[in-house]
Amino acid sequence: MLDAAGKKVVVVGGGDTAMDCVRTAVRQGAKSVTCLYRRDRKNMPGSAREVANAEEEGVIFEWLAAPKAVLGDAARAAGLRVARMELGEADATGRRAPVEIPGGECDLDADMVIKALGFEPEDLPHMFGEPALKTTARGTLRVNPQTLETSLAGVYAAGDIVRGASLVVWAIRDGRVAAAAIAAQLKLAAQPIAAE
Repeated sequence: MLDAAGKKVVVVGGGDTAMDCVRTAVRQGAKSVTCLYRRDRKNMPGSAREVANAEEEGVIFEWLAAPKAVLGDAARAAGLRVARMELGEADATGRRAPVEIPGGECDLDADMVIKALGFEPEDLPHMFGEPALKTTARGTLRVNPQTLETSLAGVYAAGDIVRGASLVVWAIRDGRVAAAAIAAQLKLAAQPIAAE
């Protein structure tokens, strides 16, 4: 588990998951917590109440800012290179698209960088080299709805990779359902076979 205690944390994203991350980092005792979002406050997808609560808890919001590179090495972040943005023309969804301001880069100090963005599932069958891992038309994993077991025996999935973009509370619930199914499967496997 990641531990933010005593660290300068930067969370990239503007949705409810980003708000969960920044507020958890505060509760873990982070030295500082910054949320980086590429649009302005008005266009942030996360709950306005969560943003206000995070600000009350000391989270700093960097609006119109997008990550360009994590500084440091593979073992430890030392900062984040940030591009300053402005809102351009509206895109197909009607939202004004963020456009990078040339020469507007700066660096932020960070010991921990958390990416809390994106709603599209990864291509897990390809990533894991498991073509038998079945997915839905949306790219989420196909599971037994009662047990959350995937098409691979003994492999379970929960949360957004099954539901699509959703809330953490649903992922927790799914995790409990999967854990109960795994426990039941292990209990069944541990029963002695009756002698004939």
